[in-house]
Amino acid sequence: MVKDKILVIGSSGQIGVELTLALRKIYGNNNVIASDLREENELLKGTGPYVSIDVMNKEMLHVQIIRQNITQIYLLAAILSATGEKIQG
Repeated sequence: MVKDKILVIGSSGQIGVELTLALRKIYGNNNVIASDLREENELLKGTGPYVSIDVMNKEMLHVQIIRQNITQIYLLAAILSATGEKIQG
């Protein structure tokens, strides 16, 4: 049986932190890889693996998917939080 390995892109944002923590409870800390272009969110530190990924770099993303044996990807690399509302407001 293949165990799911999940990559959360944009994990340092408001929604990404909550999603990553929830997925780690379900799938286990080591099976959910948090990633973002910016630094790892303080709330995620010590809870599981983190890699810095620029989602615009297809080659780098592809390498991580293969290296980590990723089976699922959650793409949150966008302005989706209260921060985005501040920028537009």
